[in-house]
Amino acid sequence: MHTRTLLPLPTALLFTAPLLGLPLVELEPVDTTAPAPAAPSLTVPDLDAARAELARVPGGAGIIDSDAYLRGRASTLADTFALAPGVFAQPRFGADEARLSIRGSGLQRTFHGRGIRVLQDGVPLNLADGGFDMQSLEPAAAAYVTVHRGANALARGGSTLGGAIDYVSRTGRSDPGALARLELGSFDYLRATLGGGLTCGATDAYASFTQAQQDGFREHAAQNTQRLFTNAGLRFNERVETRLFLTAVRTDSELPGNLTKAQLEADPRQANPANLALDQKRDFDLLRAASKTTATLGADSSVSLLAAWTYKDLDHPIFQVIDHLSNDALLGLAFAHEGELLGRDHHLRAGLLYHRGETRSAQFNNDAGARGLLRQRDEQVAANLEAYAESQFALGAGFTGILGLSASENTRRNTRLFTANAAGTQITNPDGSTYDRRFDHLAPKIGARWDNAARDLQFYANVSGSYEPPSFSEGGTTGATVVANRAQEAITYELGTRGARGPLRWDLSLYHARLDDELLAIQLPGPVTGTLNADRTIHQGVELGLEADLLGTPWKTAPGAAPAQRLVARLAWTYGDFRFDGPVPGVPDSEDNRIAGLPPHLLRGELLLETAAGWYFGPTFEWVPEKSYVDHANTLAADPYALVGLKAGRRLPRGLSFFVEARNLADKTHAATHGVILNAAGADSPQFLPGDGRALYLGGEYRF
Repeated sequence: MHTRTLLPLPTALLFTAPLLGLPLVELEPVDTTAPAPAAPSLTVPDLDAARAELARVPGGAGIIDSDAYLRGRASTLADTFALAPGVFAQPRFGADEARLSIRGSGLQRTFHGRGIRVLQDGVPLNLADGGFDMQSLEPAAAAYVTVHRGANALARGGSTLGGAIDYVSRTGRSDPGALARLELGSFDYLRATLGGGLTCGATDAYASFTQAQQDGFREHAAQNTQRLFTNAGLRFNERVETRLFLTAVRTDSELPGNLTKAQLEADPRQANPANLALDQKRDFDLLRAASKTTATLGADSSVSLLAAWTYKDLDHPIFQVIDHLSNDALLGLAFAHEGELLGRDHHLRAGLLYHRGETRSAQFNNDAGARGLLRQRDEQVAANLEAYAESQFALGAGFTGILGLSASENTRRNTRLFTANAAGTQITNPDGSTYDRRFDHLAPKIGARWDNAARDLQFYANVSGSYEPPSFSEGGTTGATVVANRAQEAITYELGTRGARGPLRWDLSLYHARLDDELLAIQLPGPVTGTLNADRTIHQGVELGLEADLLGTPWKTAPGAAPAQRLVARLAWTYGDFRFDGPVPGVPDSEDNRIAGLPPHLLRGELLLETAAGWYFGPTFEWVPEKSYVDHANTLAADPYALVGLKAGRRLPRGLSFFVEARNLADKTHAATHGVILNAAGADSPQFLPGDGRALYLGGEYRF
């Protein structure tokens, strides 16, 4: 376990002192305006440009301003996406590892995500086989985060069922000056960030370093992570800019493991005994260098050249010790045009990506967390060639037509070099351990959008294809079980609306997807997970975001007429109905069963009194009103739960900001998420991951 040094509690409590007179004190005038930023970057769009681009998306999409999640604890993916409709993000044990799913993508993964393209400034962070690590994301280094759900990510090169999430960096142009941020809280939680940016003539730079650590709510759940995010831009002239990015991550995470429901109810803080005996952990070092060069071509077009290299060294003691050493390289070209075609407005985005990754993989006996005898050694190569284009053409009367297409060719090659039994004696490699698989697919998209700018109203509809080849985690064989060897494909139908009317703003999407060969992870008997191709499945749901000023003040007000205070209710409702279209293989009487992994409903929200001076105060909540099945046979489930919290503080563009946040005030014992098995036959099973108990977090941030 890592040694941690925390500030004494009295020092931390200084951050809460100004809250004592929250709604009552009349403050002296304070200059809280941020320094005027330099001219916007060509390589990293500012928030206003991103919002204008979002308004063109003919489907479910959203932007999360970092100021929203920095008003409380900003640690896990659940913190970042708490109010993002359609995004199911739930940490396994209060740390970075999480179940991250959009529209049921990778819905049974509670670790090392897949099914979503994750980007930083438009450059993919996924490894070449499609997997991504939650620990490589840093919310404090991002200016904002965009979410394009499903095929609405096509114009960003995303072709999977889940879509794309893009962490957009702060730069010296967007965030001049410096910041220091400190968060403290329950379970020996500490998170400290130092960052700053500057602009000097044609160059700018930004750097952010974060130290995050906690002992965790559960036994054997300590985490210690350091993240460095830097970028530097050089503007050659008004039309050409190059930006270099450097990321370094070191993360050590203990894994407390899954509990039975009986164990969870008896003592949710305990660890699984096997995780303790094997000292199970997930530790890795990551180094990533990337570049993006953008050139504007005239007044209406631009082209960007992308490049990235990622090195990752994984040490992962679980049932065996997993050792992966990966090198991934990416090259890409992106083109954007905004002008006229045949006398009508026309918007085009297109691109080409080539991504190749090589991994040296080894597995050892786990001797109490140390490497024992070598059991397996492989060489893995993943390669992807992808092209995409989306055209939006004004049809008149407020209508815009959308046509899109993505084309992919993917290779997954695994070469088994060595296999041994538990005694270390080399044995014959099992069938399927060496393979060379190729996948290709065309995913079309057609849609329409209707806009009424005067009424701030938009409706949209689209039909689109999606496609996801298996990663190496799904390839090969698991004992006698044949795992996934076909790509997952789907057709999704979507309609929705977004807009504002007086004191109400909304974002609503409804979708229905029919999948072939869905990649479904299934926990087999023992410590082994297999992934199968299901024949036919259905994913359908509702994604709703609401924001209302209960005092009745319209969101759009005349300059200088902003209200002194608002009482704002925010709600994010994610509903998903995921089912087998037919019987579950190997499970009798299972026609149209629910696919295990996610609860049907997830509701998160808050009710905050907010003032023009930056103060805020009010309750927060998280509600899962229906059980979530653990097995595809639908015989074992996690129980519904409701959590209530409280948040207060003050946030300013510069100077001192601070917050205090209480979570799970009733100290409700609950399963935040859980594993997935084929058939529990109604018996209790160690699949449940307890959520954190009652907790208090304090934070302060100074910008200058």
